[in-house]
Amino acid sequence: MTSSQPLFSDISQHWARPFIQRLQAQGLISGFKDNTFRPNQNLTRGEFATILKVAFPTSIKREYIPFKDVPKEFWAAEAIKIAYQSGFISGFPDGQFLPQSPVTRLQVLLALVSGLNLPQGESLNLKNIYEDGDTIPSYGTQAMITATRCELVVNYPYPQLFNPNSNATRGEVVSIIYQALVLLKKVNPIICPYIISLAHPGIIKTGTHLSVNGRKWKLPWSQWNSGIATNTGISDKGIIQVLGINPLNTTEFSLQPLNWFALHSTPGTFFDAEYRYLKIDQLAELSAWDLEIQENTLNIISKLGTIQAINFEERANISQMTITLNQPTPWEIYQQNTQWEVVVDGITNPTIAKPFQDPTQPTPTSGTSEQQNEGETAVTTQKPSRPLVKITNNQTIIQGTLPDGYGVKVSTLNNPNRILIELRQDSLIERDITWTKGLRWRQQYITLNNSRFPVVWLIVNSDFGLTLRPIWASQTGMKGIDSLAKTVDNSQCIGAINAGYFNRNNLFPLGAIRRENKWFSGPILNRGAIAWNDSGQVKFARLTLKETLIPSSGQTLDCELLNTGYVKAGIARYTPEWGENYTPLTANEIVILVENNIVKQQLEQTNTTAAIPIPKNGYLLTLRSFRSALNSFSVGTSIEIKSQTTPSDFNSFPHILGGGPLLLQNGQVVVDAIAEGFSPAFADQSAIRSSVGITAKGEWLIATVHNRVGGVGAKLTEMALLMQQLGATDALNLDGGSSTNLVLGGQLLNRIPDTAAPVHNGLGVFRR
Repeated sequence: MTSSQPLFSDISQHWARPFIQRLQAQGLISGFKDNTFRPNQNLTRGEFATILKVAFPTSIKREYIPFKDVPKEFWAAEAIKIAYQSGFISGFPDGQFLPQSPVTRLQVLLALVSGLNLPQGESLNLKNIYEDGDTIPSYGTQAMITATRCELVVNYPYPQLFNPNSNATRGEVVSIIYQALVLLKKVNPIICPYIISLAHPGIIKTGTHLSVNGRKWKLPWSQWNSGIATNTGISDKGIIQVLGINPLNTTEFSLQPLNWFALHSTPGTFFDAEYRYLKIDQLAELSAWDLEIQENTLNIISKLGTIQAINFEERANISQMTITLNQPTPWEIYQQNTQWEVVVDGITNPTIAKPFQDPTQPTPTSGTSEQQNEGETAVTTQKPSRPLVKITNNQTIIQGTLPDGYGVKVSTLNNPNRILIELRQDSLIERDITWTKGLRWRQQYITLNNSRFPVVWLIVNSDFGLTLRPIWASQTGMKGIDSLAKTVDNSQCIGAINAGYFNRNNLFPLGAIRRENKWFSGPILNRGAIAWNDSGQVKFARLTLKETLIPSSGQTLDCELLNTGYVKAGIARYTPEWGENYTPLTANEIVILVENNIVKQQLEQTNTTAAIPIPKNGYLLTLRSFRSALNSFSVGTSIEIKSQTTPSDFNSFPHILGGGPLLLQNGQVVVDAIAEGFSPAFADQSAIRSSVGITAKGEWLIATVHNRVGGVGAKLTEMALLMQQLGATDALNLDGGSSTNLVLGGQLLNRIPDTAAPVHNGLGVFRR
């Protein structure tokens, strides 16, 4: 049965609102004539009997003996009689029922355990669950154990306090009644952090999708149990992009202050694998949201807002739209290249939207998407287009187009409630957030000479249980590219930055990748690299690797290429770290198959598509334009290999990543792109850039830099100086342009996903 009466006027921000609304909708509870429910008012024993009569099926278990103080004409007499006959409630030894007296919290649970014939379970020590467990009288102990195990107990505001002898409020009783109906499978569960739910502390459930008023995104969420109560959390990306909530600066990783219209909340955080979750239970309570779980989807349902006004104004280099609402309302922002839209979960009167519904207005032009994504375009004199407003179902969609050099910055204001959409050249939201112990997330404009650069970076302190490792896209070998976010997910690290170069045609790496003392890709062209171990030692230098092959035939040969997509005349070696097979990279290669250090076979390859298996206990040598060396590797020849890095101490480091050029060394700018085999055009290029550096304190800096305000990206020397400003003493340039990606907790921090190219490898941050 459903109720057609309006929702109670005094429960919008009450913690028990979801319970009250659902039971009201089913006609199981009623309020007062003034349309209030008065959730904090004590519930009388007579009122309690009335709710029991309506909420639960009844059967006569015992004969009713009228109470002295319950005359037949008493308004709740029939409900008291039925509740007594059904075994829910009893009177007092003197024959009274005291219908006008408040019912206590313990009495409510005793009634439900008795009337519903709930079976006894295993014994519990209530003192280990409730801090005031010793105040529960002995006659109620077994019923409290049963009620606790059946998840009937709801303790607000502190789950660990039961307060058995306190009077039960109307809101508390409704929540407990609702939990009993959940137990009977009459209603769907409600997500609430005040329901006592016994479990081992930690993550008890995770999901993959978040839906807000029907807007569905693939975003992680999780539920965490403290041992007695469950909290629900959403990842940073969901909080920011789908709900429109702004995380504020913080130095405390276990708490994350949030700002959303007039609401300021500081939820706790918890972690699972690579994600950080922000507890949204209090936020949902204050915002009157309903939370529901359907398989892998967490649904958030809010009351739809009403847009009362839309204003648009243009100033020098800034255009802004102000949307005035009657209440705080979820919103999301979506961008694809130069197109952007903000979706507001609110209804707009067509007359308000009409001035913004002219699709014939001019659209600003821009450079190619490749130029934009590489950082090679500058700001034009064009202005952003006047946004269009569309009304669809229960949403209002604001859309627009950006000229080169502009971004979208969206924020919320209060008094009145407003969403402010700014189209501006300096659209970066500055942040300084201690994301977890040992890791800070920074976003800030850094001034260099007369330019302001938007810099997004992570500061990682490996002394706090964090480690760094090379990661790459493929799970089966060194061929392949993917989005950095997906590579991070597959690698189960908490964050990463794109790293070394690669060939976008054959998808093979072009630079050093060493992990756990194994070379998965060798260095090339004396390019810059970083080497490190888990003891805190880090070194930056230009790196070469030379292997010397010593066949038993006597001639000594140099092998300068190991597991790489870079090709040149001479000898290259490919080990099982490269993958199961090797496919020739050039025509007419001669492949030498070596197993257990013995030459087993010589293969002359004219077909560059034929895959050659790499021996698991050996390797392949490829001769490119070097037939004269073939006689040194006749079948049966044994081969000894000596390996040497320059600098020599690099070989003692288990982890190495290459990039280039080297930016800083011992506090000095050492940029020399030509010496590292880069072209003059590359050496002089302005671009979006990535870099890794180390501070004098041993902290890692993992940074991205985008176009300067009103201009193009950074040159290499500018990147070196910016890293110096961040505090780096040593720094290495990484693959940049559209490859520039910085991911944290599943969220791409530095750019919109549509503009980020897939990459081969990265530098990942892991929990130990």
